[in-house]
Amino acid sequence: MQASPEQQHPVLVVDDDPLVTEFVRFRLEMDGFAVEVAHNAEDALAAAIRRPPHVFLLDVGLPEINGLTLLRRLRAEKRLKDVPAIMITASAAGANVKAAMEAGAVGYVLKPFSADDLLQRVRAATKNQSRVWL
Repeated sequence: MQASPEQQHPVLVVDDDPLVTEFVRFRLEMDGFAVEVAHNAEDALAAAIRRPPHVFLLDVGLPEINGLTLLRRLRAEKRLKDVPAIMITASAAGANVKAAMEAGAVGYVLKPFSADDLLQRVRAATKNQSRVWL
């Protein structure tokens, strides 16, 4: 059986809330994406270096090192600098959206979010790295 296009796209989901990561993992894996989960920035950076994903889904409100700082650190790695990143957060503040754009995010998804909306944004990011703002 041939792999679907999504099966060729690993996604790294980084959120400190296990309910969010399991929800996202379940939905993306149902669609054939290969999902790896990290619950903090250090584990995420190690996972990304070990196996560069095709898309990052990063929570802004991570403990110790926030998602925007993590994204800047990921961008500093040569192999990871062009991987599309979609930020996930509960904050719609304009300053946060601007900071995410400046850090190199291609999307900003507000919690609570629809699984289908998130899936569409991940698909768009893997296909053409277009801006996928919500």
